[in-house]
Amino acid sequence: MAATLLFFILLVAAVLILALLLALYLVPVTVSAVADCSRERARATATVAWGIAGARVRVADEVQVLEILIAGRRIIARDLGEMMAEKPEEKEERVEEKRPARPVREYLDAAGDLWPHIRRILKTVYRSLYLESLRGDITLGLESPADTGVVYGYCTALRYALWPAEAIDFAMTPVFDREVFEGAFSLRMQIRRPLLILIAVTKALLKKPVRERLRQVSGRGVPGA
Repeated sequence: MAATLLFFILLVAAVLILALLLALYLVPVTVSAVADCSRERARATATVAWGIAGARVRVADEVQVLEILIAGRRIIARDLGEMMAEKPEEKEERVEEKRPARPVREYLDAAGDLWPHIRRILKTVYRSLYLESLRGDITLGLESPADTGVVYGYCTALRYALWPAEAIDFAMTPVFDREVFEGAFSLRMQIRRPLLILIAVTKALLKKPVRERLRQVSGRGVPGA
């Protein structure tokens, strides 16, 4: 009886794991962002969703909120200002435990050592990205009309270079007699086959030299420890 129950539990666990892996391979992660800016207000919303689960960040003049979503409905909402605020006691402890800053050269050396693994992960991420739409409509006026003209020229050239890409539509309206920055921006993209990205990251972390280099640069260990 006990053996049968154990077998049944293992079978259910295996089915759940296989279902999760299949979902990670078939269900894409959707990333969307919307922002608009004017004289009166500036606000932005970014959403990351996988299946029915998602997270959304809303930022406006007086609102910074992180929301957890299930099937598009808000389940949990947390104020980002309160989350980032430190208690005085915690701040004092962190100051006491603060380690001396590491030289930039050390981070550059670590990045060079880890670059082959980082490059493979970036290639996997790039192959998984699919841009659905990128829209922008900006009104720009700088202090110098000449600078406004230069920026407008670059934006126009970029717009025509990206003309064959139907998913991208970006327009800029120059204003030469005053300083202004207004407009709207929207982005929607998918990260397809997220399981492949997790596999690439896991393969890198399973290698002992990678783990040791990460521990060393984070100050948690040294190579060979």
